Amino acid sequence: MALIFDLTEDPQQVVQVSAWVGDWHSYVVRLVDELGSPVDITTGTLGITFTNIATGSAYTFASGSVTLTKQYSAQGILSILNPAAYATAAMIRITVSFTVSTTVRRFGPLEIEVLAP
Repeated sequence: MALIFDLTEDPQQVVQVSAWVGDWHSYVVRLVDELGSPVDITTGTLGITFTNIATGSAYTFASGSVTLTKQYSAQGILSILNPAAYATAAMIRITVSFTVSTTVRRFGPLEIEVLAP
């Protein structure tokens, strides 16, 4: 059974998870508004940002590109597959953007603590 993480438009509502160096799997998230209602993502463009929390700069992967897959668009559910496995221990902040026309909405953060075994 996959966990679904609710990401809100309130940046104070932080979702925290952990992963190991070398992990490479999807995260299933639901984009919700400030009232907790799902945001319909059927039309519009999704984007993602990975930030190294310690440095404030972009967290980069050795290769590849992120895969964002709309699972149940009307319910705001999508999966995020990182470009590659986590190479080093780090604290990473993920934010998702959803753009319709000229309106950009931001969801998250999902903070991932990548641990070295």
